[in-house]
Amino acid sequence: MVLNNAKQEQFANWLTQSVEEMEESLKTKLRTDNIQNKLRQLKIKPEDELFKRVFGCGEQCPFCKAPCEAGGEAHTKHCASIHRPQGLGFYRNKNSEKLVINICSTSVNSDREFSCLETQEKYHPYKKYREIFPDWEIPADPSIEAADYWKYVMAEFNDQFAEKYNAKPADIPAVWKKITEQQAENSLSECFAKK
Repeated sequence: MVLNNAKQEQFANWLTQSVEEMEESLKTKLRTDNIQNKLRQLKIKPEDELFKRVFGCGEQCPFCKAPCEAGGEAHTKHCASIHRPQGLGFYRNKNSEKLVINICSTSVNSDREFSCLETQEKYHPYKKYREIFPDWEIPADPSIEAADYWKYVMAEFNDQFAEKYNAKPADIPAVWKKITEQQAENSLSECFAKK
């Protein structure tokens, strides 16, 4: 009833005062309540749920080791929006023993073949990768390139990856070697913005 008869300016003052009082009340309550105790009492652990949503289900691309981004456990196909040069996932050419710089999206669109433990070291066409890895969905797109971030990482640490994976360093394209650290960081920011 009071508000019906109040002038706009008076109402605005009362509303502002009320919101400020509510804010102070909430601040006081939050200071006195032990949030850690409340979190411990929850049946579902928020940090576990957040981890599952951010980091996916824990599966990795069989070729480049990019993590599945499908989120949680309620999905039938694993996928990654950004694949890496396959050398970062231990892949190397059997004949040359050099780390591979191709990304999965290009490989599954090519006539190339792969071999691994799952194929019993026999060659298998990338185009038919689902026969070996039916749970993975890798888009066949030759226009997709690795993000500048991964190109930079591969170029910058090529020798270290080769040593770690007991392989020979990859043949890095000259344009990858020109990517600056700042360009790599910008590329990473763009990747997260797309998600």
